[in-house]
Amino acid sequence: MRRFGVLLLTLLSFGTAVAVPAAADEPVIAATPPMGISWSRGWNQCPRIDDAKVRAAADMLVTSGLKDAGYTYVNIAGCWAAKTRAADGRLVPDPVKYPDLPGLIAYVHARGLKFGLYSGTGALVCGGAMPGSRDREELDAQTFAAWGVDYLDYDTCGGENGVAAAVKKMSDALKATGRPITLAVVNTFSGNYRSWEWAPGAGAHTWQLNTDLPDNFPSVMQAVDKQIPLAGHTGPGGWSDPGYLNFSIVDPWVRRAQFSLWALLNAPLVPNEAFPLDTIGNRDVIAVDQDWSGTPGRKIRDLGDAEIWAKPMSDGSVAVLLLNRGPVARTIAFDLAESGVTAASAYRVRDLWAGTELTSTGTLRTSARASSGTFLRVWPGQPAPAEPLVTLGVDLPEGFLAGQAVPGTVTLTNDGDTPITDARYAITVPSGWELDGPAQVDVPRVSPGSTVTREITLRPTAAPAAKVLVGVSGGYTSEFGPRTAAGSAEAPLVTAPGTGTTYLSTRPWLYSENGLGPVERGSVANGRAMSVGGVGYQPNSGIGVHAPSVIRLYLGGACKSFTTQYGVDDVSGPAATVAFRVLGDGRELFATGVVGRGTRPQKLTVPVTGVQQLAIAVDDGGDGSAEEYADWIAPYVSC
Repeated sequence: MRRFGVLLLTLLSFGTAVAVPAAADEPVIAATPPMGISWSRGWNQCPRIDDAKVRAAADMLVTSGLKDAGYTYVNIAGCWAAKTRAADGRLVPDPVKYPDLPGLIAYVHARGLKFGLYSGTGALVCGGAMPGSRDREELDAQTFAAWGVDYLDYDTCGGENGVAAAVKKMSDALKATGRPITLAVVNTFSGNYRSWEWAPGAGAHTWQLNTDLPDNFPSVMQAVDKQIPLAGHTGPGGWSDPGYLNFSIVDPWVRRAQFSLWALLNAPLVPNEAFPLDTIGNRDVIAVDQDWSGTPGRKIRDLGDAEIWAKPMSDGSVAVLLLNRGPVARTIAFDLAESGVTAASAYRVRDLWAGTELTSTGTLRTSARASSGTFLRVWPGQPAPAEPLVTLGVDLPEGFLAGQAVPGTVTLTNDGDTPITDARYAITVPSGWELDGPAQVDVPRVSPGSTVTREITLRPTAAPAAKVLVGVSGGYTSEFGPRTAAGSAEAPLVTAPGTGTTYLSTRPWLYSENGLGPVERGSVANGRAMSVGGVGYQPNSGIGVHAPSVIRLYLGGACKSFTTQYGVDDVSGPAATVAFRVLGDGRELFATGVVGRGTRPQKLTVPVTGVQQLAIAVDDGGDGSAEEYADWIAPYVSC
């Protein structure tokens, strides 16, 4: 049976971009993903924005260097116009907030920037702050062109019915003006999020795939999960937009992980409201976003909360994101042979956030804190001496039991092509734990391509907390002088289920791995209600996965049986086939064989007496895993 850390190269199919190119004598609008700043998404921003703030923002783009980095658009929100049109039907700027809108646009243009406005497919824009463009597309397009508008955020809110035709009508009207105006479809609060199916044909240059995102990393990742299958629907002249960049997220490493993902996906870089220069000004990351080699980045390995993303670059390099989307720190390693980069004896590696030049002989590795990632660009060959890629990491078990010792390892790895010497690091453990042996470790030398491992054991001295965190930090010497390194890992406290019936969707999991996106509790395929063979299920009634998938849970020998219904979810492709398995402590207890889409749900009960760890797995049925969603309906253990 195939292993469950499999590459997802068979999962996704990447076609050519569907955006319609311009004629040979016409410039391509949005030849690269648009970049700028925007207040255009979210009606609640209207009260805070006026002529003075827009002028200040335009000045900031110039003085901060963001304009030179590529941020050229300044886009304003959906209450720039008066609530009623003029007698001739034309839109009128709000006389208080924008007393001279053409003058403001000229001010922005004079600084070498471009200007964007907001409208929508409805009679009113989202929130009702101003008129929309329904049945006034030609007139509004002429007005925008006469003012010198360069970009139009076009919202489907309030005009969802016939939205494709409405967007096409505005696109044709903009083209008829003769002025190149970028048309960006925005789906604020709309129920129609499948805009990749119609927006390119309707003439849009970008299309938002999600409503406005809350400022938390799980929401960001949900948006990214929806983007994964759409790689063939993006390219010069037409770009998929996962959702606006909301940088009110406080932690810089979280912001940087989101920005890295947007760059890998060749997404528009149009941050909303907040402009943290430490994030959006990184030209190395911007270069990844603006480079089009024929395909955007893709997730090439899914290890549960750890993911590997890679994007081929037009110069033969590859951008790689080692992403930890989970709530605990972990060490992530990746073999460059899986990235598609040309094989070489050594590789030049640039850390795009640290700005450091490194070398590796074929492995990328990082110690990643929760909700963060390490973004690297890799070239085959090492034309000049560079720092070896060195990682100080910690490995802990998937969980620990109250009152028992916790084993682990600390690793110092040199993935470079030159040695490091005189390494010394210290191990730290939280209160309530003591470390067997010395907390300080000396390592005289680590050869190229080698790892020095220290086995550790933590013993409890008090009642355990919900998790244990082990950190390591220290230094070493390379050919380039003294350097520092640090890492950490966490393990959760686990307990056996209580007496009676316990549903697995309510339990913490030791580990989960999924073919596409995260494993979902109570839903499937990014929040859809589960349905098998035409039979629908209420939310929170099960666990939804995409093949190949595995989930491990701790039973502690306390349970007698595992019961569930199972089947291929109806959202799957018509030819979807999967195979379900149940394992106890690594031994197969039950296997279904191949199950196809359309089969009504089946029920099973498996004895699990004495089982410490239960695993439920879904394989791809041997024919690849594209669009293969599967459901565990109401899975529970009796204890």
